[in-house]
Amino acid sequence: MNKILVADIEVKISNLDKVFWPKHGFTKGDMINYYIEVYPLIKNYLKDRPLSLKIYPDGINGKSFYQKNAPDYAPDWLTIIPIYSSHRKEAINWVMVNKLQDLIWVANSASIELHGWFSTTRDLERPNFAVFDLDPGINTGFEDTIEIALLIKKILDELKLISFIKTSGKSGLHIYIPLRPVYKYEKVKGFLKAIAEMVIKLKPELATIEWRKRERQGKIYIDYRQNSRSKTIPAPYSLRPTENATISTPLEWEELSAGIKPEDFTLANIKDRLDEKGDLWSDLLKIHQKLPGFLLYLLFFLLFTGLNTGL
Repeated sequence: MNKILVADIEVKISNLDKVFWPKHGFTKGDMINYYIEVYPLIKNYLKDRPLSLKIYPDGINGKSFYQKNAPDYAPDWLTIIPIYSSHRKEAINWVMVNKLQDLIWVANSASIELHGWFSTTRDLERPNFAVFDLDPGINTGFEDTIEIALLIKKILDELKLISFIKTSGKSGLHIYIPLRPVYKYEKVKGFLKAIAEMVIKLKPELATIEWRKRERQGKIYIDYRQNSRSKTIPAPYSLRPTENATISTPLEWEELSAGIKPEDFTLANIKDRLDEKGDLWSDLLKIHQKLPGFLLYLLFFLLFTGLNTGL
């Protein structure tokens, strides 16, 4: 057992030489070092957001389990928020990363991924961003996912909504829409569903909102349902448990046309990219957008879907 002293707090770390990614030999220590180095970029996307931890004690090829409730052995200084669960009829003590020591503790717990809420403790009922999770199905590829992502962006652009794009870190893409945190989850989800249905109207051969995998072969699944209270999504710069140690990486929209792939961004090469580009999403949480009014949206829907978009 080792210790790191961070701002007068001792954080215990252990098993630093344990290999978590066998293909490349990346260790638990490599993971902890990465999260320490990326903390200045990732901290604002984690602060005040309850986290769902998925623990990989023996690396990506070992057994894993979810942990939402902070364990009894968690240190007193760890940031925790109790949130009542109507399903469990008790409070869950969610872990949050509000300081570097919290992040080191989470990483040392072997939680490879950082899955955070869509809303913060300032108002748990109202998210400050909405997300489309684009997931390619069987017989579809990343190029198809890019096509759907660009179509969604075109629609959002027409609605005067700013959007951001990142790799999921696995096979798909995440589109974020920053919001003023005044809308409850159901309203946000309803808006996203309407956009998804518009995409399906324009690209019925390629897009679907059918959640059953056997029913969406050959199509890109537009997942809007994750936008719900207590649901979580990998934060920007989160590692993923893939054989190449891929990272959920913010992109410039223009990069989608450059033949990129999710596996281009890994623990082995992310530092050079971040040194060059910094945080491409630095403005995301500063943008507080309104959702379009129903009549404006309906008019736009009728016009947009009735026109030859050339896509």
